[in-house]
Amino acid sequence: MSGYVARVRHDNPPNGTAEFDRLVASVAKRWAAVDPLLPEPSHPKLNTNPLLTVSDELGRPMAIGAMRYSWYQPGEAGRTWGVPDQHWITPLVGGSDPEGALDSLLTSWRDQLERLPTGTGSESAALLTWPARDVCGIRPLQRHGMQPVTVMAVRERRRGVPPALPPRDVTIRLADLQDLTAVVSLVMEEHRYEEHFGSVFIQPETAEQTRKVAARALSRNPSWIWLAERRGRPVGLVWVSPPHRARWVAPLVNAAPAAYIGYGTVVEEERGQGIGTTLISHAHHALDTHGIAVTLLNYSVTNPLSGPFWHRMGYRPLWTTWEVRPALALR
Repeated sequence: MSGYVARVRHDNPPNGTAEFDRLVASVAKRWAAVDPLLPEPSHPKLNTNPLLTVSDELGRPMAIGAMRYSWYQPGEAGRTWGVPDQHWITPLVGGSDPEGALDSLLTSWRDQLERLPTGTGSESAALLTWPARDVCGIRPLQRHGMQPVTVMAVRERRRGVPPALPPRDVTIRLADLQDLTAVVSLVMEEHRYEEHFGSVFIQPETAEQTRKVAARALSRNPSWIWLAERRGRPVGLVWVSPPHRARWVAPLVNAAPAAYIGYGTVVEEERGQGIGTTLISHAHHALDTHGIAVTLLNYSVTNPLSGPFWHRMGYRPLWTTWEVRPALALR
């Protein structure tokens, strides 16, 4: 941390908002240069989450991280998607030495985690999301023991393979409420596969929680859930959230409107026959027809099927979530 001073604040950043605005402008300039689809960096909400600041020898902020803690009790839906104790930091790193500033920010964050009385045991994690193309952050993240775990990928309108016809004996159609059991079964099969990569933790309540969410989606017209059937047997699906149901992704990308694909799966014995490509082609055709500018989705970095498939469909990394477990394994 040579040359940098760290401080935790629960109010305005040091030296007032003018220095903070300069830091955000520096981040915005770098983001715009590395990836035009990154959004404008947003100011952390002051007096909401404690801010960890790293300043140079003149007191100018070089990095700010908003720290947030989430704890998921048994039975909560969020428990399916991660360990119970989650410590997040949202970094804004600028100046002429972003690598060094991020390194200092992570060191200071480790110090803060060590001071916590609880929540850093074996079922905890330290996490942050970093722009995928902002490569200046990779070495400090690795030095501090963090690993990339999930990618948020983006597809611009009309990107990817041309529309595909379904294989013989396979039909693609929009699902409705009568397909609830099939949809839940296919989603749970995807969950079971994703458990191999440490990004999903199936709970006793997961199937019922999935059923409730699926029932709401299938009761809408259209559902935006497409089913693939081979001779009447469901063998795959793609589940899309159109922009009015995917508002949470809008701040993550510099294009609008934005949709989100939550699930895309084909049963194991039917993979490699073009069913997935045909399903996604149907979804893309609907999205492009409705003028959706970008579509986003998440996949596990270590999943050997997801990355190659989605890249071929026209997606590329936009954000990467880095993680270390337990939280105090952060170096």
